[in-house]
Amino acid sequence: MSVQTDFEKEFETEEYEMLILVQSPCKGAASIKDMLKPFVDFLASIDLRTGQFFHKKGRVEWLIKNDNKRKGWGYKFEQFGIYRVTVRKCIPQNQIQYMNNRYMLINVLEENVSNEKLEVLKEYYFRPISIENELGSFVLDREFSWFEGIVNWNGVEVNAYLETDEEDGNTAKQAMKVLKKVVDNIVEYDTKYREFAAQELTELANEWVDASDEIDAEEITKEIFMKRMEMSEITVSSDGSLSLFYNDDDMFWGHTIEIEAKPNGEIISANIAG
Repeated sequence: MSVQTDFEKEFETEEYEMLILVQSPCKGAASIKDMLKPFVDFLASIDLRTGQFFHKKGRVEWLIKNDNKRKGWGYKFEQFGIYRVTVRKCIPQNQIQYMNNRYMLINVLEENVSNEKLEVLKEYYFRPISIENELGSFVLDREFSWFEGIVNWNGVEVNAYLETDEEDGNTAKQAMKVLKKVVDNIVEYDTKYREFAAQELTELANEWVDASDEIDAEEITKEIFMKRMEMSEITVSSDGSLSLFYNDDDMFWGHTIEIEAKPNGEIISANIAG
């Protein structure tokens, strides 16, 4: 059975038109044999059979050939664009709700559609939202559902990302609470993270030194490891769990040292990434 046939079996047979307010452009696709399955998520839709408005997240997806003739993803969508499309709705499965609001894209019939309800929602999503406090300014990036800002981390400016309390929400109270606690006790927390990473990764760092074949390469001690780590980024999820990223000063040939911690500060792991 072909990829196309299998794909179409996931959807009902009825074709109809709807309007969608796109969340963000297509940025990739799943690979299935000789085909690609691109997709875009939408924030709201209108069923043009009934005129019914749904402020509910969903997805449209389609198939294209994965070959040298391919240009882009077959269709071009812009963030917060309003489109009139022909679709087939998916047959519901036991999965997260918004994946049951999934559609096979048949065709894009019209771009830059004017619709009062979707235009109001579009203006709402375009409206800038920020958090201002003693840590600085954090601006909401709706595409990723996080607030982005810069914090002072022991004298170094690092990027901070705070996941919104709810998907597509306007607040990050829990994430901000945890970030404030960490920054208020920055020396204690930073030392703890460095010590844990050194305990977990110093031996591995020396294996990378041996593999480099550098002449007169110096052995890395735990103390040296801690000093060479350079903080670059912190991400706080909606439940308060932390991901911290340190530059490795080439101990792992340019990889990132990633530390995961629970909301209560308990460290889960330290690994290299990137």
